[in-house]
Amino acid sequence: MENSHIHSGRLRHLLIFRLLLVTLLLGALLLFELIWPQESGAIPASLYCFVIFTYLVTIFYSLRLNRVANASRFIYQQLMADATLIAVLLYLTGGFYSLFFPLFYFIILGGTLYLERHRVIILLFYCTFLYLLVIFAHIYNPFQHLLPLPPLVSSNHKVVSKLFFNLAPFYLTAFILHFIAKERLDTIQRLEKVTSDLEEFKDLNQHIIASIDSGLITTDRQLTINSINQAGCTILGHKRNAILYRSLHEVINNLPAATDIADSGRQRHEISYQHPSGQQLILGFAFTPLKKMGDQELGWILIFQDLTELKKIEERLQEANKMAAIGRLAAGIAHEIRNPLAAITGSIEILAEDLPEKDETHHRLLAIILKESSRLNNLISDFLSFSRLENREQIELDLLALLRDVVFIFRSQFPRISFREEYHSQSFTIRANPDQLEQIFWNLLKNATEATSEKGEIVLSSQASQARFPAQGGSRKAQSGGPDGIEISITDNGPGLDPKIADKIFEPFFTTKSSGTGLGLYITFQLTRIHNGNIQIGKRDDNIPGTSVRLSFPGTDNTSPDNRKKSGHE
Repeated sequence: MENSHIHSGRLRHLLIFRLLLVTLLLGALLLFELIWPQESGAIPASLYCFVIFTYLVTIFYSLRLNRVANASRFIYQQLMADATLIAVLLYLTGGFYSLFFPLFYFIILGGTLYLERHRVIILLFYCTFLYLLVIFAHIYNPFQHLLPLPPLVSSNHKVVSKLFFNLAPFYLTAFILHFIAKERLDTIQRLEKVTSDLEEFKDLNQHIIASIDSGLITTDRQLTINSINQAGCTILGHKRNAILYRSLHEVINNLPAATDIADSGRQRHEISYQHPSGQQLILGFAFTPLKKMGDQELGWILIFQDLTELKKIEERLQEANKMAAIGRLAAGIAHEIRNPLAAITGSIEILAEDLPEKDETHHRLLAIILKESSRLNNLISDFLSFSRLENREQIELDLLALLRDVVFIFRSQFPRISFREEYHSQSFTIRANPDQLEQIFWNLLKNATEATSEKGEIVLSSQASQARFPAQGGSRKAQSGGPDGIEISITDNGPGLDPKIADKIFEPFFTTKSSGTGLGLYITFQLTRIHNGNIQIGKRDDNIPGTSVRLSFPGTDNTSPDNRKKSGHE
């Protein structure tokens, strides 16, 4: 397909060149007419008419320039018309003796530059035909009375010689121009191919750099940033324009010197980076010299990644390993303590039965021993739960039915506390271990009752969750026409959670209670993760003092849409 922009430029060049030649001709005529009138004689008016006509033709073609559909054919027509005008000019300026025959060279030059080979050959023969026609018109001049031409020389040999010396260089020049034009065309094609290959290679490099998820920065030898990919801008939290052409150490202020890094011999390094959002990130990076052929150093390449989440995972793995070791130790200690504790408790109960009822002091002491033994037994139970956080067998069960049963037990134990239940459906099926799921709800409701007063209120609600949950052993298919999971909210009207301890609430052995072990919420958190769920604890959404716990679990594919009907229970 032809490039319309290129051909339009060629057409303009031809029109401008024709206008230039005609203007030069007009200037020459005026020069001879005004400055040397005696030497020039009377210049025929037909020459001025020719100049005016050429101007008009040029203006006409200029107006048609924007409506040209086939630029190559239009150039061909222009050159044919120009050849005809040159033939007319030859006839007006002496015919066979005219000095303007070399203008035909420009026709062949334009043809070899802009046209196909067969059209150049047609132009060549057309110019020859026009020149012979001018000679024929000179011999048999039909306008001799209007435009007298000088008589031809008497010798036919001189006529033929002049004809040969005009046409032979003309054809030789045409051949040379055609050869040069062919080489030029081949060079342009090779150049276009090389340029296209370079553009494709450049685009490929840009796509590769843009596709990698690591940040990549190139600098000069003074560590002024020359380029950065999109991943680097995302990690650093700045726009590209805010980073380019700045010093590298201004953008990443904790970065050590590149020469020190290169001399250290280490491949990877880590620094702390303050994100514009205020978040503290850990960046892993490496410096590499940027070189070109001949090992000439142009600058540096900095490759960096955000290792914050990876570090958190490493910390969690280390914590898990530590907790596993502690759990094994706790299980061993708990088993060793529980047996003698049971014997002590049983013995105390027997002694209490044998004591006289009037001995209040001893009864009170025995009651304290039994109470503390019970607390110690609960502590051992927590340790055993802590040590048994394995993934037990899971079955399909009705989560809301199990939750109602747990609430019923708490409602009977705490009659002064109001339990309000607002569930979005009668039932919701999930895969879970019933004992572990019951322990999750038990721990959370226990915390809620301890946080509220005797006349407090605890609201339990549910709603469909649109979040995607990964299932064990693979990804679960999305439910057709139904939600992906369920979200349970347990809200109390107690004093609320202190924001200063919100990040530590799920850590093991962390507690704000004087008699707590700090394992209840940690066990709840771990059991929720075992069931592919999520748990969040924070303030209430209604700006009322209190705490809101949100649990979300994935449903199963057989959760019936018919069961998803709103219902309320008091």
